[in-house]
Amino acid sequence: MGMASSQAYIIDPTVLLLYFIGNEDAKMIVESIMDEHAYGYILEPMLAELFQKMVEHFGYTVASSRLEAIKNSNIRLINIDFELIRDAGRIKTSNPSMPMVYAYMIALAKKFNATIVTTDTRLKVSNINIKYINLE
Repeated sequence: MGMASSQAYIIDPTVLLLYFIGNEDAKMIVESIMDEHAYGYILEPMLAELFQKMVEHFGYTVASSRLEAIKNSNIRLINIDFELIRDAGRIKTSNPSMPMVYAYMIALAKKFNATIVTTDTRLKVSNINIKYINLE
């Protein structure tokens, strides 16, 4: 791939939903990945959450085609392996009140030296870059 920059993003499923709805901030991030100006990563289990949200918003047929588009896009699907389980578990141990999914996103951000892109302003970590997308 001919990446113009080495920017990498860990994508929260809600950000992809906002992209499909037409949110401009989400569109800038996702299109930078689609145009190969940045790397994008999402955990495979998070796609189930995204699919459920898309079915509620667009219906099953549209949601299925959009899920297929994500699968065939430049967004890399990351499955959970033992290294990621160990890293996320260690992060969760240090932050007991944090949802486990955030621990996985933080572990991925550390692994890929990436910025987490999310809508959830409650996610705060001192040593990770986070870009918040407004829910508009």
